[in-house]
Amino acid sequence: MALNDIAHGAVNKKITSMDTDFARFAVRGILAGVYLTLGTAFAAVAGQTAESMAPGHGLGALVFASLFGLGLFSIVILNAELATGNMMFASYGATTKQIGWGKGVWFVFVSTVLNLLGAIAIAAILGYSAKFNGFDTTHLISTLSEGKLNKGPWQAFVEGIAANFVVNMAIVGALYAKDFVSKFFVIVPIIAIFVGLGLEHIIANFSLMTVNFFAAGFDPALLPDNFTLGAVSLNWLMVWLGNFVGGGLLMGGVYAWLNKGNDVYRD
Repeated sequence: MALNDIAHGAVNKKITSMDTDFARFAVRGILAGVYLTLGTAFAAVAGQTAESMAPGHGLGALVFASLFGLGLFSIVILNAELATGNMMFASYGATTKQIGWGKGVWFVFVSTVLNLLGAIAIAAILGYSAKFNGFDTTHLISTLSEGKLNKGPWQAFVEGIAANFVVNMAIVGALYAKDFVSKFFVIVPIIAIFVGLGLEHIIANFSLMTVNFFAAGFDPALLPDNFTLGAVSLNWLMVWLGNFVGGGLLMGGVYAWLNKGNDVYRD
């Protein structure tokens, strides 16, 4: 099936669901935040174990990057609503005039809020699980969060562009994969690119920072020094904007434009 047909059907399904059956759309959005946070937490725990075996060699970050894509894979095969993927679909639909830009932005904003609610809900559970007993600022989740909050707003914005460009490379590729095994080998290695490069993805940041907050047990001494409401909010805003540009305009918008061309060369 052509990409135009796949994207048109996906946009229609998603927008119709949001408009006419919001409760079910909301649950799918919340589940996306849950799935990505579970995948993020698992990758971080595995990375922490690897780092403790070979401290100072960067093995923890490599393991984290290699496993992080399991969260997105879960979202794709379980049909949940991820905001950063919806940025691509919204931009595709708006570029082809299937929906208006205002509707597309609202669709992405609602998806983002739902993803955050899912991340908070599961992070509250994970934060009190046995794997996070003895959590402190040396844990991989804490050091990753601190590194993200150390970035200036424009660096977060630019890295957000690159991160969601890569994420939607994986999503577009997965649209063509015919079975779950194929989707796995499309998604997980591609996602490792943005994670391994330390780029900024808004839902991943929701996951890391909410798990960090709950694992620290509300104790400021167990949070990074730069973990403040203002710093977290600014990071999330700039990364969200960057993600919209990278995954929305530069993937969704560009692919919609490419597929308006000559019939002999369409995806």
